[in-house]
Amino acid sequence: MVTVQTEELGPCRKRLRIEVSADQVAQVRKEVVQHFSQMARLPGFRPGKAPTPLVERQFQKDIHDELQKMLISQGFREALQRQQIDAVRGLGTEDVRYLEGLSFSFAALVDCAPAFSLPDYSSMTIPQAETGVSKEDVDQALGKLLETRATFADAPDRPLAEGDYAVLRYEGTIDGQPVKSLFPMAGVLAGSEDQWLLVKPGVFVPGFTEGILGMEIGQTRSLALSFPEDWFFEPLRGKTVDYSVTLSAIKERHLPSLSDDLAKEIAGTDESGLRTMLQTAVEAEKKRAVHREQANHVLKTLLGSVEFPLPESLVEEETANAVREIVAENQERGVPLAVLEEKRGEIFSNARRLAAQRVKLRFVIERIAKNESVEVTEDELSRAVASLAHRQNLSPRQWVQRLPRESFEALKRQILMEKVMDFLIEKAKVASV
Repeated sequence: MVTVQTEELGPCRKRLRIEVSADQVAQVRKEVVQHFSQMARLPGFRPGKAPTPLVERQFQKDIHDELQKMLISQGFREALQRQQIDAVRGLGTEDVRYLEGLSFSFAALVDCAPAFSLPDYSSMTIPQAETGVSKEDVDQALGKLLETRATFADAPDRPLAEGDYAVLRYEGTIDGQPVKSLFPMAGVLAGSEDQWLLVKPGVFVPGFTEGILGMEIGQTRSLALSFPEDWFFEPLRGKTVDYSVTLSAIKERHLPSLSDDLAKEIAGTDESGLRTMLQTAVEAEKKRAVHREQANHVLKTLLGSVEFPLPESLVEEETANAVREIVAENQERGVPLAVLEEKRGEIFSNARRLAAQRVKLRFVIERIAKNESVEVTEDELSRAVASLAHRQNLSPRQWVQRLPRESFEALKRQILMEKVMDFLIEKAKVASV
């Protein structure tokens, strides 16, 4: 028999004081000893035939440890069932007490699912969006495709113009001191050899491309450029950098002309067929974009319609995930690690806000799924696993074996959210824009 006393530590946290009766302890201990007796290998005895008292003496500590582990596991599980607690995370045990022949007691900390009422999601509206594809849309997609096959050639003898690619050698200084010495993490902001740069307003440091227009090959020009106060590399914010820039070469980009031969090389079809394929692809992407926009609208509506406390352990775990995502995203954008370290407080604050939204949304989605009997089928999960495994050139079995258990559960939650979002979008009313 198990008795339970519950202590409220917060809106979503409880301490369960659990006591397992002496009779139940004795029964569990008997099962543990029996298991050790069957597995024991003792000199002079066949496997499973050693006397029980000898097994108990030989494996006293192991038996005690296994008994305690089983009593905690069984007692905790029975306590949750008896108190009808929807636990989302066990936080460990404390105050374990046991004397042989007596009852076993311990305290368990647990975070629980929050209690809240769902908002009315049956009358939501979503924005209407156009998914038609125009000739201009197809031309734009074709242009991007042809850009991937662009070639570069030296420009004729002329000054640098907008749209060219400038091959530059440059160095920046502040009050005569090289930027690379003052700020070793500044990277290409400090200087570079043979740097290719698209000559277009808004590219690189503000005013840089405008300042090199009209240069001729071999010419050196001085630029004094002021960095904005919100520049991503904080050490240079508000500072003026003097650049000495030498133009090494001017490159022109040449796009191939579309022809049946090129279309066949790209997609195994003729020019008309390639345009048809692009039209289909653009239409599909527009539909996905519309779906994302509608889903974001639904998410904002749901999150803004209900408030409830969140289990702190889940928020902390999701905050750590969000921090890793933010750091990785900024590193991909080229933000130096030193800058990210300086912004540690801001990154953590943003990550925690994002984490709270994710955890909140998780509970709302799961509640709607339960209300509407939306579930993830084995077939849906298998297809998702197969798709993700294929991207990494793995078999589904290999992919699952490499995936941590918590990541597998996260995949199931992601599929569930997508199914619930599809349900809500289908159920919502479309409002004219």
